Amino acid sequence: MFFFSKLLGQQVRDSRSQIVGTLDDIVVSLQRKYPSATKLVVKSGRRKMLLPWELVRSFEESQTLLRLPAAELKEVQPVENEIFLAGDIMDKQIVDTEGHKLIRVNDLQLARANGSLRVVGVDIGGGAIMRRLGFSRIADRLSRRVQPHLLDWKTVEPVGGELEGMKLKVTHDKLALLHPADIADIANELSPEERVAVVESLEDEVAADTVEEMHPNFQVTLLNDMEEKKAAVILSNMDPDDAADLLADLPEEKAAALLASMRRKEARDVKQLLSYEEDTAGGIMTTEYVALPPGMTAGQAINRLRELEPNAETIYYLYVVDRDGHLVGVLSLRDLILASREQKIEEVMERSLISVHTDASQDDVAQAVAKYNLLAVPVIDEEHKLRGIITVDDAIDLILPLKWKKRLPKIFG
Repeated sequence: MFFFSKLLGQQVRDSRSQIVGTLDDIVVSLQRKYPSATKLVVKSGRRKMLLPWELVRSFEESQTLLRLPAAELKEVQPVENEIFLAGDIMDKQIVDTEGHKLIRVNDLQLARANGSLRVVGVDIGGGAIMRRLGFSRIADRLSRRVQPHLLDWKTVEPVGGELEGMKLKVTHDKLALLHPADIADIANELSPEERVAVVESLEDEVAADTVEEMHPNFQVTLLNDMEEKKAAVILSNMDPDDAADLLADLPEEKAAALLASMRRKEARDVKQLLSYEEDTAGGIMTTEYVALPPGMTAGQAINRLRELEPNAETIYYLYVVDRDGHLVGVLSLRDLILASREQKIEEVMERSLISVHTDASQDDVAQAVAKYNLLAVPVIDEEHKLRGIITVDDAIDLILPLKWKKRLPKIFG
C-alpha cells in the first residue's frame, strides 16, 4: 500500500540510473472500479513530461525506475476518462455516494494489483494533513489511536475537472444511482462549472429529475451555462409546469431559444402554461394527465394506460372528457381496476366534480385540495374544457415554502 502524497517528489531514474526528474503526478483511467495508473508526470526543472506507465520497470516509495534511457523517452497525451490524481483529485471535492455528500480528498491510498498500480481508497482524515506536512511519525501514531478516515474508492466519484484546457469527461454512473434529490443537494454545493459537468453526464430523465429538485437560483445558472441542445433536452423531460417555471425565470431571449430547441409537443405544453399568470391555477398546473372518452370500456382504458405509461403522480385520477374536451367525469385508478372490463367508463365515473378555473388563485387551489382531501384537482377554462391538473405535492408547495422562502436569502444570498 502507498499513500500518494508520500510518492510525490520521489526521484525518477532511467534505465542507466540517471535522474530524469521527480514524480509530479500520476494519471489513472476511470474505466475500472478501481482506477489503474496509465501515465506518470515527471518534472525536470520547469519542464513536465507525460510518460506512459508501461515505461515503469520498478515503482517503490523511494524511487521510480524506467525501462529506457532518458534520450529514448517519448511523451504521450492524456485521453478521455483519464484523470490526474494531483491535479484533479487531491484537495478537491468528490462525491461520497454512500454518505450522499461532498468530501475533500486529503490523500489517496494506492495498491499494486495484477501487475498494475491502482487507487483503492480516499483518506479524508486529519492524519493525511499531518503526513503531507512532513509529520509522518505523528500521523502514524494518530492512525494507531484513531480509526483512519479511509473510504473505499468504489463508493466515491469525481465530479470532473480540467487540465491544460482539455475537459475531462467523467461518467457519473455511481452518482446516477442516487435519488435525484440527493444528486441535487450535491450539485448545489458544486462550482457552476462542476454542476454543469455533473448534470450533463446524467441520463436525460435523471438529469431532468435532478434539475427539478435543485434550488431555483441554481436552475437558472445551470441552464444559462449549459449547452443549449442539452438544456433543451432536459427541459423536454421535465414536468411541463416545472419547465415553464424555470423558463419564466430565464432572460426572454434565452427562454425563446430553448423553447425553439425543445421537442414540439413539450414546447407546445410549456408555451400554454407560460400564457397564464404565474400565481394562478393555470400557472401552477401540469398538462400531464390522462383523459379518456366516456364511451371507452374499462378494459380499453387499462390498455390505454399501458400504452401511455404515465407518471405515477398523474394517474391518481383519470379524467373523462367529451369529444370537444369538456370535463364530464372522473374516476380513480381503483375504480377502474374494480370495474368489469366490459363496463363503459361513463357507467363508473363520478359526475359530481371538484375543479378550479385557470384564473383561480393559489389560495383557492390549496383550499380546494385540503377541503376535499384530493390527490389532484382538475383545472378548467371558461368553457369547462380540461386544461390541466394540479397534484397534491404542488398544492402543498403553495403553502409550505412561504416560511422557507424567507430563510432562503440568508442561506443562498
